[in-house]
Amino acid sequence: MNTSELDISLKPRVLIADDSRIVRATLIKQIQGIFDFCEAIDGEQAWEKLLLDPAIKVVITDLTMPKLDGYGLLHRIRSSKLRRINKMPVVVISGNDEQEERDRAKAAGATDLVVKGIGTAQLLSRLDILSKLVSTQGEYERSLEALVDKGAKVPMVQLASPYTLQTQAESMLSYAVKHNTNFVLLNVCLRQRRILNQQEHLELPPHAVVNAIGQLLHGTIRHTDCVAKTAEAEFTLATGSISLDSAKAFAERLCNAIAHVTLMKDDAVSIIASCGLVSLCEYRRTELNRTPSLNALWDIAHRRGALGAGVGNSGVVTVKEEETLQQALI
Repeated sequence: MNTSELDISLKPRVLIADDSRIVRATLIKQIQGIFDFCEAIDGEQAWEKLLLDPAIKVVITDLTMPKLDGYGLLHRIRSSKLRRINKMPVVVISGNDEQEERDRAKAAGATDLVVKGIGTAQLLSRLDILSKLVSTQGEYERSLEALVDKGAKVPMVQLASPYTLQTQAESMLSYAVKHNTNFVLLNVCLRQRRILNQQEHLELPPHAVVNAIGQLLHGTIRHTDCVAKTAEAEFTLATGSISLDSAKAFAERLCNAIAHVTLMKDDAVSIIASCGLVSLCEYRRTELNRTPSLNALWDIAHRRGALGAGVGNSGVVTVKEEETLQQALI
């Protein structure tokens, strides 16, 4: 089979919008060779390129530009009727890292904010997250359908063992604590929903479907992340240096793809995915900056995934959704 059928943007194109030639040149030097790129000297030119070039996957924009500034560009992107544009990850590049500016950019629709002069490794990591993890739902659906349709003809990639996952996750967590960055655990719990005599029954999905979803996860994570099969119909993903919003966006697209794509020939049967998500930044807020153990975060992610799967909920379960689901069970 042609492996390109399952590729999810191996070398995404990044649009860099900034009226400073020096800033553009600096960013290009940092990403060249890893990402494809194109340039715009103002918001209007950036908007025109977005409309004409479907290969663009991520936008990096300055806030202060002539003709159309970064906020105006953000407004057009988020208001667009084209899904590939209105869901586009947008990184705002700013001269300062003040919380007020970060909040304003986020309110305008920015996916992330980086400071001018950001290190190459950190910039590449963030772009990698946004271009691979924040992929389009359509890409997930096409890849998942291809994996299920091809079945045994697709060479299965060997996932990490649970032991390897725990070892790498411990290292990611230690780094995040030391450098005050984020760490995320995502537990993907799969169930098959079957309607019999107008009643809903939840059971484990077929192995072919579980394996296809595992291959999809493996193909969409970064090389620095780790995913393992941790139960018969369950996967756990560990990732570092990623914002909670980006992690949720990835999980939501995964859940939606699994819920909407036709994986079963029987109309009375569907597959659901409950993604239990916990992040270090969430734990810091709720536990008064206490340093959590990996086991503590692991238990939370798995508890949330199991909770959603147990009630047939296809979607992301964070602290907010967990509270809602628990109240519904009372």
